[in-house]
Amino acid sequence: MSTAGLDLILGAQRDVKGLGDRPNRQVFDGEGKAFILWISPSSASIQDQYCESLPPATNYTGLQCNASIDLIGTCWPRSAVGQLVARPCPEYFYGVRYNTTNNGYRECLANGSWAARVNYSQCQEILSEEKKSKLHYQIAVIINYLGHCVSLGALLVAFVLFMRLRSIRCLRNIIHWNLITAFILRNATWFVVQLTMNPEVHESNVVWCRLVIAAYNYFHVTNFFWMFGEGCYLHTAIVLTYSTDKLRKWMFICIGWCIPFPVIVAWAIGKLYYDNEKCWFGKRAGIYTDYIYQGPMILVLLINFIFLFNIVRILMTKLRASTTSETIQYRKAVKATLVLLPLLGITYMLFFVNPGEDEISRIVFIYFNSFLESFQGFFVSVFYCFLNSEVRSAVRKRWHRWQDKHSIRARVARAMSIPTSPTRVSFHSIKQSTAL
Repeated sequence: MSTAGLDLILGAQRDVKGLGDRPNRQVFDGEGKAFILWISPSSASIQDQYCESLPPATNYTGLQCNASIDLIGTCWPRSAVGQLVARPCPEYFYGVRYNTTNNGYRECLANGSWAARVNYSQCQEILSEEKKSKLHYQIAVIINYLGHCVSLGALLVAFVLFMRLRSIRCLRNIIHWNLITAFILRNATWFVVQLTMNPEVHESNVVWCRLVIAAYNYFHVTNFFWMFGEGCYLHTAIVLTYSTDKLRKWMFICIGWCIPFPVIVAWAIGKLYYDNEKCWFGKRAGIYTDYIYQGPMILVLLINFIFLFNIVRILMTKLRASTTSETIQYRKAVKATLVLLPLLGITYMLFFVNPGEDEISRIVFIYFNSFLESFQGFFVSVFYCFLNSEVRSAVRKRWHRWQDKHSIRARVARAMSIPTSPTRVSFHSIKQSTAL
């Protein structure tokens, strides 16, 4: 029962007729549902005696509310009129444990009777481990849906910008464009998986659901390999000081789209022969077919980590050789590092870390993993497109061009609407004078 269910509307204690001679109390929760609390005669007598023996809440000799037990068994001792009495929350109610460090409140009215309503709104349910896990899982699902929606929207905007802005077409931006495309396809297939996979489909293990999982894993792998392509380009341009003009687009297309395909085909064959169940989702103990595609992903991450180390080392060396102050040098180096970390996919290393056995570590890992995995498409869009100086400059030029074109059309329209012909004016004047 929730806290709202415990915030009871309590009436006067009464027996429910027609249910035998057993003493009972009827309790209504916030939804209007009635619960019958059966109490044995001996238990009721002991409770009443205990409640009567409690000292009054205050030393007062005037009109008082008598000691009373409410409908869930909380004892309210003798109290002065007009007093708001606090009592610890019940330890158990209807099989649910509550935090007894908080209090429930009930008012002693001026006529010497207790208020019908008892405020148990501060009584919080103590969640079991199973309920806690379920709650954290539901929050993680919400974070995943929110992150993938935001990422997909940002990625689509970035895709359209790269498609429309032909003036910035170069190998570097083409690599960005393909990486964004890979993220779009991965996010789209993630939604397909979430919306189509249910326990019945999992158990049926039909062909189409296996193809959906295979497509999702393929686009997942392409994300890593296109990030590897980003790392290759940066490493070639900065560390090797190799002319990027000699690099060709087909090289990166092979890296990003072609290499992952045989990897996923090999994984699908392994699943088909060794783990052909539940739409190839998850893995059984002792079966390592998933490492067929996870292994290359980890490998390119490690290579990107080496690329990152070399790039930052070269950047630091170049910054030290410059004439700027030391503070500015390190600020730029830190900025470059923070930008390169998410772009080269190093943050995915955290997904393979064991969160530990304690509850706090697991909760932090679940939330951090969900946030980072679902919002990465958004971060890629921001770093590669929205903060890209070339993209921003091209968008600004397009905007100014549209404004100029719009203003020219407005001026032409205004000019066309004003009669400026002197012949027409003279003819009109002559006509008027003739009429006179």
